Amino acid sequence: MKKLKTVLFQKDSTSLALVDATLSAVAATPEIDAADSHVVFDYLIPEACKSAVAVIPAELVSLHAVHLPVRTVRQRLDALPFALEERVAQNLEKTHFAVCGAAPEGDVLAASLDSAVIENHISRAPGMALIPEQMLLPPPDPDPEGRVVWRTYCAGQRVLVRLSDHTGFAVHREALSGLWILADKPRIENLAAPLPKEIQSQDKAGTRVASGDTLFQADLRQGIFRPAREFIRPLKWLAASVALVGMGHLLIAALDTSAQRKIADGLRAQAGIALNAKLANASPDDPPALVLRRLAAENQPQGGSGFLPLMDRVSTALRTEDAPVQFRELSWSDGALRITIEAVNLDSLQKAEARLDSAGLQVSSGSATADAGAARAEMTVRP
Repeated sequence: MKKLKTVLFQKDSTSLALVDATLSAVAATPEIDAADSHVVFDYLIPEACKSAVAVIPAELVSLHAVHLPVRTVRQRLDALPFALEERVAQNLEKTHFAVCGAAPEGDVLAASLDSAVIENHISRAPGMALIPEQMLLPPPDPDPEGRVVWRTYCAGQRVLVRLSDHTGFAVHREALSGLWILADKPRIENLAAPLPKEIQSQDKAGTRVASGDTLFQADLRQGIFRPAREFIRPLKWLAASVALVGMGHLLIAALDTSAQRKIADGLRAQAGIALNAKLANASPDDPPALVLRRLAAENQPQGGSGFLPLMDRVSTALRTEDAPVQFRELSWSDGALRITIEAVNLDSLQKAEARLDSAGLQVSSGSATADAGAARAEMTVRP
């Protein structure tokens, strides 16, 4: 009864009291042996699919329209136990979940059933697709106001119902009236034997049954029950082909090994000659990082100071007897010589600057001072 409650009211806001009343009405009707194959409407399977499809009675499997924010089939199968935990009235560890297709509004149509049920049906119909019986009826369209519509198939005392939200269930004929009233009397499209007189329905006899593609999409053999794909024979042929191709390549390689070795030895010798021309005692077998470091060190520009050459040029230019000068301060920075020179007067300082300029040096004069019998000037000299 808990399973029927989940199937019928999983997307309804009806109060719990109303649901309990419905379940009481169902409990008062004769029970149906869902495992008895003669009550299952498997004759609705399309002729082209009958040899490949087996049906699990609707009483043994629940359909749910559930929103899953994941896309791949594997992700959806992993998410179903969490999404349907509150709707499944049995131990989740003993429950099998499957994805049966799409439902309206972007939802996923999912199925849940006891794992023992699918194991039993796999043993009874090995190699056949197992589908919920509800999938034999195509779902109807909602009414113009968007309300849920039922599509029914009645045979004997059993009624198969498919809803426009793509869920469905099976119920005893005597319990259908109470369920229909509690569901606010949805519009019904009936495809087979007449329903109880108190139920308003439209006769839709002759409506097509579900297509083969729809049935195979709802195959419950998923997850751990997914059948092994018949790839064994193609894989054997593929393995044999790969082996033959590999043997051919090995034969070619064996015939050409000597020539390739000679080419490799010649290239190695050439590399050694070229490397030794740059680095003494270097070998092609040395690690590339080591060779690069040694080459970088060999090509590193040799650093040196230009102070002495520049100082020699300055001293030579200022060495004279007609206007002698003396060095008072001297400093070296950024390739420039900064000097403070002293002469007898400012005119002698100007002549000294002119001699530096004539020697091809770049001279920048700074401040100059003169006092009793001496004159000083700051100069920056660059080569």
